[in-house]
Amino acid sequence: MNAGSGFGVAALVLVILGAIMPLVGLFICWIALGLAAISAFAGSKGWPVAVVAIGAVAFWFLTPSLWVEALAHGTGYGEATGTAPLLRIVSLAMLGAPIVGLLLGGAVSTRREKQ
Repeated sequence: MNAGSGFGVAALVLVILGAIMPLVGLFICWIALGLAAISAFAGSKGWPVAVVAIGAVAFWFLTPSLWVEALAHGTGYGEATGTAPLLRIVSLAMLGAPIVGLLLGGAVSTRREKQ
């Protein structure tokens, strides 16, 4: 087991815990996706994909914080206060981080193999 797999296992455990935690689950999922990005940069392939899939399901179906924010912006609260939908923006960025890690991690590992 390499370092990438270790970060991947930790990310998987945290994303599952985050999916079932009622108040802090969103933030735990963000930490898990950060660990999945580290895992992807370290060369692991399967763990980051699994964490992104579970994280996406947890974000869109199991996280009431995102629902409340979406409802508040849908009723005009965001336009009235001038605030951006921060939770959704960060959630999308964190979901994309492991994918970027997979793309860049593959490019780095290919470069290492050529040398």
